[in-house]
Amino acid sequence: MMIVAVIPAFNEEKTINNIIRKTEKYVNKVIVVNDASTDSTYDIAKKAGATVINHKKNMGLGKSLRDGFDYALKINADIILTLDADGQHNPEEIPKFLNAIRKGYGVVIGERDLKKYPITKKIGNFFLNIVTNIISGTVIRDTESGFRAFDREALKKIYPYLRADGYEIASEIIFAVGHYNIKYANVKVSSPVYVKGVTVAEGVKNFLYMTRRRKRNLKSYAQDFKYVLRKWLKRFI
Repeated sequence: MMIVAVIPAFNEEKTINNIIRKTEKYVNKVIVVNDASTDSTYDIAKKAGATVINHKKNMGLGKSLRDGFDYALKINADIILTLDADGQHNPEEIPKFLNAIRKGYGVVIGERDLKKYPITKKIGNFFLNIVTNIISGTVIRDTESGFRAFDREALKKIYPYLRADGYEIASEIIFAVGHYNIKYANVKVSSPVYVKGVTVAEGVKNFLYMTRRRKRNLKSYAQDFKYVLRKWLKRFI
């Protein structure tokens, strides 16, 4: 079984070596997508033994992930993980994702511990979770988490749907999970450090992007809301 990690990176020379070294303990191949970094990220990643996809110009997170997914599928990876290069994801928690995939889940999303996050980020994440789940018909507890795992068949379904070059890809992934009725799981993960990522404004942009991609009407939103509400109520009743 081939397990591959896809790590998008932009100017992460301080952390990329450590992330690669820790990640390679659990996977067969580490793929770093260097998004035209202006520091030593590319050289350090190569020296650390990662396969590096190099962008000549900055293309964005979405494009970086799509290129990493494309490569992973072409080499017939069985399990594909994604994690950030900046240290906010702990590679030592990768076994949680692998165990869930082996239990039959197609997609596994890491639910971050947001204790170290500023209050504005917590509030923004809370509301973005709600709207993303409503539009996707899912009950995922951290829709913006970049710590994920996919089995090959699930990613083959999701990958053709992905078009975003920026942060909107997080919402695209969740929507595709709901659209294709892929079996998913949440696993709790720590967040060792807070690194500024998606802002509230970008979260709103993600939501608006998805509403444009998916033709919706009031009846559709009502149906999605009822679906998600039933799912959430089952967790507490």
